Amino acid sequence: MPQRTNFPRICIALGCTSTDKLIEQARREHDAGESFFEFRLDYLPAPEQGFAAIQDFLKAQPDCTILATCRRHQNQGRFNGSIEDQIRILVGASEAGARAVDIEIESAEQVAGRLEALRGRSFLVLSYHNFQTTPSTEAVLRRMLRIPADAYKIVTTARKPSDNLRVLALTRSHPRAPIVVLAMGEAGFPTRVLSTAMGGLYTYAAPSTSEGTASGQVSTRRLRPL
Repeated sequence: MPQRTNFPRICIALGCTSTDKLIEQARREHDAGESFFEFRLDYLPAPEQGFAAIQDFLKAQPDCTILATCRRHQNQGRFNGSIEDQIRILVGASEAGARAVDIEIESAEQVAGRLEALRGRSFLVLSYHNFQTTPSTEAVLRRMLRIPADAYKIVTTARKPSDNLRVLALTRSHPRAPIVVLAMGEAGFPTRVLSTAMGGLYTYAAPSTSEGTASGQVSTRRLRPL
């Protein structure tokens, strides 16, 4: 079983269309006390631009942790390149200083043999997203555990309160698994508050002055006091 790591409780999801905006938002959140950021490189015109942004930001704020993501458009991201290009970008982000990288299960299953090299560079988060509903979360986790990773992120869409209970139940039924669990949408808000209290590694929030990168993502200003 992968080892847990001590990430901060809240990861600020930053999706910006320029590196200037990306660094500006990250610095503003850092000044407000945050230290864990997801850099969505697929939002940039060229994801490789994010390498310098990671380096520049960490040079000025070395106490921070960056999780790099380059989501493909086939999985609701903005990157139109191949899976090989996606891997190359994540390796580049790791070399630039990203402590963690996120790759979706759909990509990972096609290049499983290459993930150990990526995992050797950074903390590897394997992610699953369902933008329509909440399927059997146990079945999803079984699928994901076939691929070695350092954390398993399962994000569904809540249509009713019981969906939240099923998502959060994973932290109780698999207490030794390093997992991140959330439900998107307005109905899924409780999971963003409760997931870490119930054993999830961390949760995601939007920056205080702009929208986040997923439905139902609330700002740190709203989430912190809860």
